[in-house]
Amino acid sequence: MAFSKFEEQVFLTTVLIQNLTDGEFGTGFLITKPIDPSDPKKKKILLFSNKHVFWGKADMKNPEAKKKLSLTLHRRETDGSYKPGSVHTFIFETDRKQAGYFDHPEENVDVACANISDVGNKNIPLNIIALDVDNFIDFDKNVLTASTKILFVGYPTGFYDRKHWLPVMRLGSIASIPSINFNGERQILVDAQVFPGSSGSPVFVSVNGRYKLLGIISNGVQKRLDFAEVKKSTNDQEQKNQIPTEWMGLGLLFTNETIKEGYNLA
Repeated sequence: MAFSKFEEQVFLTTVLIQNLTDGEFGTGFLITKPIDPSDPKKKKILLFSNKHVFWGKADMKNPEAKKKLSLTLHRRETDGSYKPGSVHTFIFETDRKQAGYFDHPEENVDVACANISDVGNKNIPLNIIALDVDNFIDFDKNVLTASTKILFVGYPTGFYDRKHWLPVMRLGSIASIPSINFNGERQILVDAQVFPGSSGSPVFVSVNGRYKLLGIISNGVQKRLDFAEVKKSTNDQEQKNQIPTEWMGLGLLFTNETIKEGYNLA
């Protein structure tokens, strides 16, 4: 089965990332980078996501963190064809000091990438469609406005087509002025249903009829904390009572410039 439209192909660009150590999960997406400019066929495969997806929320800034991760990638049949649902899961242990992993150098920029080219060296033919970063960020954000439509692909709350291992596409719009860093950070606010698991999702906009990479989802905006603290009337001791988190239908993404900066390190 061939995915001929971009809106289909991007389903094979995204990757489910599971942090088995902490029981967390998120989204990643694939970008290729030439190894030798004289040979365009030689490329490395980079997996982009958030620092907190790779290392867990508690260890996002911990340089000594070690985790066991699971990546699920689509694979081709022996005859070269693709059958939705045919996947292979790679499980490996990782740490921040290993070769091939790159944190964005700015502490507050929640973007990172890992060279996963070696996963294709296990006699498992992969069926992935990775982005060429230069072709996807060659546009001026000044042509965009608040209310410009966006689409993003990922695994919100871990929900996806489990039979075919295909993620979920969501729609939304830009909710801040794209050329102005939201809250002074290198971020853009979007009006979209962003939930845990969407972290690391690539965000696209249509510019002159072609999809371009706007950025990478980092987190959703919450209305309140995950818990409330109340006092017992009997002994005046405080306890935490769990209450549902309320999401505001807003999300934050880091801009494509931060992706390109991580790309340049790899």
